[in-house]
Amino acid sequence: MSIVFYLSALVLAIISAAYLQLPTFVLALGYRWFHNYKVKRWIFRLLSILFCGLFVTSANSITLIIIGLIPIIFFLIFSLVNANPKVYISLSENQILKLKETNYPSETEVLGFDDERGNAICYPLYEMIKPRHILNDTFQSKPILVSYCMACRSAMVYNPIVSGQRLNFDVLGVYRRNMVMIDRETGTVWQQGTGEAIFGKLKGSQLEILPYQQTTLSDWLKQYPNSFIAKESKEVNDGIFSKERLMKMMKVTESLVAPGKTNLVGLPLRETIFGIELNGVSKAYPVADLKKKTHFTDKLGDTSITISYNPQTNFLTATVNDTGKIIPAQSHWWFGWKEFHPNTEIWKAE
Repeated sequence: MSIVFYLSALVLAIISAAYLQLPTFVLALGYRWFHNYKVKRWIFRLLSILFCGLFVTSANSITLIIIGLIPIIFFLIFSLVNANPKVYISLSENQILKLKETNYPSETEVLGFDDERGNAICYPLYEMIKPRHILNDTFQSKPILVSYCMACRSAMVYNPIVSGQRLNFDVLGVYRRNMVMIDRETGTVWQQGTGEAIFGKLKGSQLEILPYQQTTLSDWLKQYPNSFIAKESKEVNDGIFSKERLMKMMKVTESLVAPGKTNLVGLPLRETIFGIELNGVSKAYPVADLKKKTHFTDKLGDTSITISYNPQTNFLTATVNDTGKIIPAQSHWWFGWKEFHPNTEIWKAE
């Protein structure tokens, strides 16, 4: 019986240690697993300790007890630090400096946002967005959420106000090949690639997607010479790992594709695409094809749109022809887009 108690204690300790990583590979756990994860994790820890106590009282060998306790204690201690919000430190607006000049090289890759009122700001990808994953910022009195999933290279900018409430987000985990977020205010679980509230108090809510551009600092400043440039405050502490270490660790995403629920046929898995969605119709525009044809009219369902792409700057603008409305274009790897747009069309240059 002691071996049953021991294995139960060990398995429960391992589950508590890898709690937020398990749904990435065990899809059957679902979004519910993430919800209220702190409480549920403590339940697994306490159950592990209970079975550990039963193991100690039933085992008849001190040596066996000591050897057996070592991995259990290790995983239980590890469970106290192994939480994605402690690994990827989401930035708040008071931790983001907005400057007119920085020492960033001109070729620095940035994500740029303009508020359509003549105000613009850009955020460096490698220095801020990629190692932090989430920036909870306010620009010119407008709350914005800048998010990035290294698992599928999806860059997204959202309006974080839902039902009149400003939400602030943290990294929760990866599910269906894409980052999952949690808001601090309600504990709701959100899908980063779609902006949809999946589980919790705000389930069914949808974050508004805001237009952005992903380009180099020099090209952004040519378009917006008065743009602010974001810089991380020196007062921000690293999480469990340094930013440099995190970037090295995340190179695994260049070869690893987590399980999902959608067939990924259509394009190479890591083909860079711009994804556009309008009135329930979605289409992927591969960058490789956009370089062959940079300005054209297309149909998105029944809507006529114009696509303009600058291969030198990587600027892409999608406009509804009848209204002049700009449609936000999302930058993804193919598999990140296809996972949540299973019926997406694929545009090809003639």
